[in-house]
Amino acid sequence: MDLTYEQRARLSGLIDDYKNIGAYRRKSKLMNYVQFDYDIVHEAALFMIEPELSFDALEESTDVILKALPSVKRIFAQPFIHLKERDVILPVESVRIVNNNTLNHIASHSELWEDVKRGEIKPKKLLSRTYEDDYGIYENKVFCNVVDEILCFTRANIRFLKELIYANQTIEINLLERVNHLNYFLALGKLHIGYSKSFGSYYAVAGRCLNKLQFIENAIVPRLKRPVYKNNKLRSANLRLRKTNILSMHKEYHRVYKLAKYFACRNALKPVKEFTKKDAADLEKNYFFFCQTLLIFAIGHFNFNCDSKKLFSLSRVNVEFEFKGWKLKLGALTPAGRQVICFEMIKDKPYKVILAPCADGDGAAVLSAVKQAEQADEYLLCTPVPGQGRDAVLVDISNIESFRRLQQIVLRAMVYSDTEREVCPFCGEKLAENNLKAASGGRVYECSSCRTEIHEDICRETGKPFLFTTISDLKPGVFDDGELWLKERRAESAMYFRNITAIDENNSPVCPHCGKVH
Repeated sequence: MDLTYEQRARLSGLIDDYKNIGAYRRKSKLMNYVQFDYDIVHEAALFMIEPELSFDALEESTDVILKALPSVKRIFAQPFIHLKERDVILPVESVRIVNNNTLNHIASHSELWEDVKRGEIKPKKLLSRTYEDDYGIYENKVFCNVVDEILCFTRANIRFLKELIYANQTIEINLLERVNHLNYFLALGKLHIGYSKSFGSYYAVAGRCLNKLQFIENAIVPRLKRPVYKNNKLRSANLRLRKTNILSMHKEYHRVYKLAKYFACRNALKPVKEFTKKDAADLEKNYFFFCQTLLIFAIGHFNFNCDSKKLFSLSRVNVEFEFKGWKLKLGALTPAGRQVICFEMIKDKPYKVILAPCADGDGAAVLSAVKQAEQADEYLLCTPVPGQGRDAVLVDISNIESFRRLQQIVLRAMVYSDTEREVCPFCGEKLAENNLKAASGGRVYECSSCRTEIHEDICRETGKPFLFTTISDLKPGVFDDGELWLKERRAESAMYFRNITAIDENNSPVCPHCGKVH
């Protein structure tokens, strides 16, 4: 498969992330939910940090890059170039350089004459020489490969550090809140076993490394449009490193050469292999199994109960859950040759949801194929890559809140499958209609126990009905953290994943039909 070094490194990281869950898949047998819950704690890790991440080695590598960063900036600004000479025939008005070759050429090429008067030639075109800047010298190609290595290193580790720091802060932020689900801390504790205590001593160095890596990325990314990088996109990523005169004598290039040698030694210890079709197939299987296993875990920690006498296999899931009149049937389908997760929520009416896990590839094409092959009320794409669109759900083994996003989908299915509105889908207590909060002819149902509100509304543009949920008298916090990613994550958690529609920055529900706030 024709992939860049950075893409191969990212996919190689995903393969490592999900290989353990794949090993558990191959050895899992028939079990009941109690045995499944035991395996989640002791064998099948549904949340993890980078297994071989050494904070000391990470900070050492970061400091090596920071030491060479001024030289990288100066090469971006003033790289070595070669002047490429080229003879071209140009119109007379465009010619700037005339020499003996020009006169000899025009004398022997009468087709370039415009007119001849009184023994004088009036030329139409002349032979000239142009000089072009050639950035494609060996040293600049080495430099561009080093830049790619730096970006690959920084982006991969920024991703891990962001997840680590946010996962550690999740407990601190939400520990005293009373609006989370009753089983939230139980689930969080199971996912955090063996992690939270060990990470406490590394919290300070993780934050320090994150700041350094973001500084490096912010220094390099704006300079990628410079000619020395832009004109060397077509180059070999496996260029053999050799010490030329420029790399040994020029101060800035010599520092880049030393950094290239450092990366070569580092990559020799952990090389990035080619991503084959077999690797892609294994990754998709393991990621599908992870999403399926995490969904079972999320359902079991969202009030739903499974008959302990009934056995199910994780290889071919066919399991049922029940809670206060709701029945959830979970299984797997293979429409259009694509394995997807399907669950149907049944109460007063059925509501079918299809989740299509896609670790890498064209998510839009996957959803389109599934929609044509299978009927459902809702189609969603599960992906470990954030920012994949409106129909995508971020489900990643390094993201602690992935199980809550799946619970959010389950909650939405519970709300839409219920028409009587007598039982709260979140806590199971009694719902009561609140006429004081009803607007535009819709109805509002409120739970006095967990303060969940279910609103019936109509889209102003399409005229279609829709439902949305809020928390009564919730006062969203003001997120003034310096880190943008932390602002976004805290805003995402502002409703504690109890909203069944998207929300804007003011916690107002976004209409699922027109994408606007009414």
